Amino acid sequence: MARREPRPAPVPPEKDVSVGLMLSLMLQMLAFFIVLSSMAVITKEKRLAALSSIAGTFGVLPGGANLGSIHGPSIPARHIIAGDKAPIRTAKELTKTAKELGMGHAVHVLPLADGSVRVRMDERILFAPGQVVLTRQAESLMQPLARILSRPEIMQVRIEGFTDEMPSRGSLYPSNWELSAARAMSVLRALLARSVPAPRMVAAGMGANQPVHEHGHDQSRRVDITIKFHAVAVNRSEFHVLPNLAPGIHHALTKP
Repeated sequence: MARREPRPAPVPPEKDVSVGLMLSLMLQMLAFFIVLSSMAVITKEKRLAALSSIAGTFGVLPGGANLGSIHGPSIPARHIIAGDKAPIRTAKELTKTAKELGMGHAVHVLPLADGSVRVRMDERILFAPGQVVLTRQAESLMQPLARILSRPEIMQVRIEGFTDEMPSRGSLYPSNWELSAARAMSVLRALLARSVPAPRMVAAGMGANQPVHEHGHDQSRRVDITIKFHAVAVNRSEFHVLPNLAPGIHHALTKP
């Protein structure tokens, strides 16, 4: 009986040095980025800049814009950070305007914690006692105010009239509550006549329910304008504003 030939030993595969080098390089890069991440300080501005870069890179619309599939304004990516700063910029401009018109003592502008801006205007510059017709001084304020409130980054302008508990002499209105509502409407009509879009404006009479004593004197008789902003600023010459951001982008932009 013939002897069976032994099987040949398996040939070892050729060693590819490049694979080992690539793996070593990837591990070093991973370690490097872990160290960078541990040292980084993540701020809101950096997060917005990253979103801006992603939107501009993967967007298919001109100018680096992207659109939510169901809801949302078009988002020119390069304006995301500018939109985040719109409340502070608007507050500074409103304050400067009031001072230039000599009304800095009676017009107080305050950025609020929710990202809106409040403009508080004293009755002394707006109306004669018991009246709802704007004074000449107030009319001079309406034009620059309307120019600012017409900007596309502004989503809502809420105008609220307030009074104190003292009855007004010579008023045609049976109560201060109705007087406060009529005064809010007077401001709204003045802004509407100067091309502030009607859909973004709301007027309300608050009566004497929220008395205020600030800046050394009673400011209960006043008109407050609260300005709310879209999540981003949009250049009107490039894109139109739609109602809301797409949910994913809105969450990323508003996440603390």
